[in-house]
Amino acid sequence: MNSGVPLGRVFGTEIRAHWTWIFLLAFITVVLGEGLAAQANTNVDSAWAWGSAIVTALLVFASVTVHELAHVVIARRNGIGANVVVIQLLGGTYLMEARPDNWGQELRAALAGPFVSVVLVLAFGTIAAVSEVGWGSSGNVPDSVAAVSFVSEILALFNLFLAATNLIPGYPMDGARIVHAVAWARSGRDEVATMVASRVGRMVGIGVMTLGVGAIIFVDLWPGLALLVAGWLLVGSSRLLDRRLFLQGLIAGAHVSDAADSDTARIPPQLTLDVFAGEYLGERLGGAALVERGEELLGLIGTAQIRRIPRRNWPAMRTEQAMVPLGSVPWARGDSDLWPALEVLERSGLDGLLIGTGEHVSALLTRRSISVLIHERATQQALASRALLQVARFPGRRPPPAPPAPPAVPGPPAGSEDTADPSSDESGDR
Repeated sequence: MNSGVPLGRVFGTEIRAHWTWIFLLAFITVVLGEGLAAQANTNVDSAWAWGSAIVTALLVFASVTVHELAHVVIARRNGIGANVVVIQLLGGTYLMEARPDNWGQELRAALAGPFVSVVLVLAFGTIAAVSEVGWGSSGNVPDSVAAVSFVSEILALFNLFLAATNLIPGYPMDGARIVHAVAWARSGRDEVATMVASRVGRMVGIGVMTLGVGAIIFVDLWPGLALLVAGWLLVGSSRLLDRRLFLQGLIAGAHVSDAADSDTARIPPQLTLDVFAGEYLGERLGGAALVERGEELLGLIGTAQIRRIPRRNWPAMRTEQAMVPLGSVPWARGDSDLWPALEVLERSGLDGLLIGTGEHVSALLTRRSISVLIHERATQQALASRALLQVARFPGRRPPPAPPAPPAVPGPPAGSEDTADPSSDESGDR
């Protein structure tokens, strides 16, 4: 999620461009440059044609960016702003600082992007129409007018494609969020809405794949393959939602303290990364440690930080140089629900968050400690399901008896005023 080339911050949100835009911009420039040169007058300057193509490619990227920033602006107004936006071809992925509190917040944020794209369709379409109407009857159209008309028409068509594609009801498209919001409004439950959105996305994905097969048979190979890939991605996204629902149900009722790291490592800032990786992390992923100097807590370091640094630099780099400062590490209360804390941890991209209140850190919540809790609960659920299945298959057979409880240590009789030390070896008989 945090991948991409950082471009800057807008409305307090970091804008990143996915690396595939390097090839996309080059491809769009070549195709549009050739098309513009072919459509314009024969005496058109090639530099003008290719310059217009480059501007068009950049405006295509700007259209996608504006689409995503519309989501950010509306989300900010509803208190669920995004802190990172990764711009991709058919929109982007905006990472929320908090989940919507109600279906109205989610619906408004989801509709913002397609709405702005439709506005851009009308704006660029109007420019293209005015250019064609003003010079349509003339046989000698200026090169600049031809270029403006061509570029505006391309941008209008692209924004129409962007709006229509993002309204497809399958993740990660905006249409899936709209379906989720509507289902949330009807059912009143977030988990039910997620289930509905997953099923709708799966059905749409299967439908798109069916269209792809038909296109391969009756139209052409490449459009059919494109539809097959798109449908497969939609079905895969729906499966991810199903897994999210399963995970959410698995840790339902758990608190942050239930998944706290039982043995939080505290390391000095001068410790080198090779020693830290070997002694505290080993080959296990998802671990984290607190960096402190004496009684002063400095920050957090984990697998995510040292993996960004070449291994050859580990012996010369200290943990204080690679750690995340304390002010940038999220906090969670020990008595709060685990699922929201897990979402905060996922959004942060870190391997752990602080458990406590204020500046007092009682423990760490790490990816590793959460995975331990999930494994324990999954094992318990599997054993319970196996026992129920056995009872269902053999209704006349009683389930195996529970193991006997350990013998209780006898205490003083009820009402006794005996206050003898329980650790004493003497008998309680008198």
